[in-house]
Amino acid sequence: MCGILGVVTFRGAHPSEQSFDCALGLLDHRGPDDRGALHDSLPSGGRISLGQTRLSILDLSPAGHQPMVSERTGTAIVFNGEAYNFREVRAGLQAAGVSFHSECDTEVLLAAYDQRQDDFIESFRGMFAIGLWDRARNRLLLVRDRLGIKPLYYYWDGRTLAFASELTAIAALPGLQLDVCQDAMRQYLWRGFIPFPLSIYKQIRKLPAGYRLSINLADPRPEAAPYWDALDYYSSPKSYAGPIEAVDAIEEVLSEAVRLRLISDVPLGAFLSGGIDSSLVVALMRKVHSGTVRTFSIGFDEDRWNEAPAAKRIAEHLGTQHEEMYISRENLLEQVPCVSRHYDEPFADSSAIPTLALAKLTRRHVTVALSGDGGDELFWGYDQYSAKSNAIFPWVQWIPGAVRKSIGAGLRAFRGSSLERWGHLIAFDDFAQFYARTDHWHPWTFAGLHRATVSMHRQLEIGREVAARLGDQDRDRHMSAADLKSYLVDDILTKVDRATMAVALEARVPILDHKVVELAAGIPYSIKKHGNEKKHLLKALLARHVPRPLWDRPKMGFGVPLVHYFRGPLRDWARDELFSHDHSLSEWLNMNVVQQVYDEHVSGRRDCASLLWACLQLAGWDRRMRGIRQEATLTC
Repeated sequence: MCGILGVVTFRGAHPSEQSFDCALGLLDHRGPDDRGALHDSLPSGGRISLGQTRLSILDLSPAGHQPMVSERTGTAIVFNGEAYNFREVRAGLQAAGVSFHSECDTEVLLAAYDQRQDDFIESFRGMFAIGLWDRARNRLLLVRDRLGIKPLYYYWDGRTLAFASELTAIAALPGLQLDVCQDAMRQYLWRGFIPFPLSIYKQIRKLPAGYRLSINLADPRPEAAPYWDALDYYSSPKSYAGPIEAVDAIEEVLSEAVRLRLISDVPLGAFLSGGIDSSLVVALMRKVHSGTVRTFSIGFDEDRWNEAPAAKRIAEHLGTQHEEMYISRENLLEQVPCVSRHYDEPFADSSAIPTLALAKLTRRHVTVALSGDGGDELFWGYDQYSAKSNAIFPWVQWIPGAVRKSIGAGLRAFRGSSLERWGHLIAFDDFAQFYARTDHWHPWTFAGLHRATVSMHRQLEIGREVAARLGDQDRDRHMSAADLKSYLVDDILTKVDRATMAVALEARVPILDHKVVELAAGIPYSIKKHGNEKKHLLKALLARHVPRPLWDRPKMGFGVPLVHYFRGPLRDWARDELFSHDHSLSEWLNMNVVQQVYDEHVSGRRDCASLLWACLQLAGWDRRMRGIRQEATLTC
């Protein structure tokens, strides 16, 4: 795993090597083992700089140093991630006469590009963000993996193109115009994260999952296009004789995905919560790996948040070398104020707090960890799929719109209660509006909180795309596909990437191998569902390896009791953070409404913990980013 940075200047001043190195240094946490940079002139005029910070996983020798340049063509690559099947691809290239000087996947990616150009990526299974400078064709190519496991931002203003693993590295480059995107801010306040392709800055975008972006450096106009889309597989369900055949297929493909992710030249383990997904990943590690399997979990003093005992029972049954760490309330409180420094955009999923703690524990022992992310989205794992899609949409959609909206308005009058939320959910016109209304916290505050009207348009776009591709049938399939394209990428995977990379830990996600996704997306929901039992197929597979009594329990989640902390030990800290004058919240938020939200929560009248956390993370992000931008002006 690594951090990558690149900048191409067509007109105007190019960053000095010192400035570029300072910006690249902001990615050292992603790759502390090595750092490299390449600076050159473009054949058509202008300058290019490429850089990488390396976390050595495969071939720890200097042969894996980046940027790496092809001896045959002069093409240069910077690469963040892993191409798990690189040995298989390398064997095919060797048969065609290509020779190699290292045992790393980067060299194989570069050789594959030399042979196949843009189509090279279709040969690889993995997670990746790639920048390629093709000197011979005078073009730049950016590629992001199919599921968006690895981040890739890019900046374009007509004169300069920059790209990076984290937004902070771009923001640290001198001379770039960056303006806060009000639409992104509205999306953040609505959902707690900023959905693709938006970023917190107008001039910076996220390259969507499964996309590549190319730019002719002689006539610079970035062109982005998809090379893979999960909706193609959701829209083409396969035929299965029954659940057993589907489970057999899942076990075969997922076992192979796990096996591929055990390739490493450094110590490797797995996160183990005791839940379905992580337990299944560990069980399949034991199945395909004859050596010791190491597992890691964290526990909490409060029983309702504590999954450590369940994880320990699973570990004992599977015979893993298990490490657990209990986090006291005091230790957790100490970590809360530090979370925002690890996220390059405002990010308000509070499960980032325990995720950071788990990453720190794991990194003491290993450099690579497998995780179970993706099971909920692919295998019908969220309560909201049935509670919202099945219980609401099928019958509410037949109520005339005017009547439905009138009922919704009446329910919304019960502020702070569950009736208010239901009032928002039923006031929809189609699936797109229904999906857009399923992810928000406290709508009663939104109208006045942001200085502009809060918008749902990004969720509407995703909902409309899914509905157009999949038709009007099977709302569960719609919800799963929409979450896979948005919530999974921009919340779950963002959380895990930044938390693990903060401590130079590589997280691998076998359930999100694109072969597993293609299989899962094509399983009919008539087979995927079994009454109201969530993840029926994954449970059936896990039962083949671990007795059901060890894992069959209610889903606990991975949360932190911020509701109580903001009324107790974090009350004063939250007040000072929100109402101090060393941030720019007042430029975007109505601080009178923020005060109202704070007062309503600490008094116990309403639960506004999620919204308070969003405001606090925004303040922390702003403070850090202003420091980075100020430093950039000093290194010009």
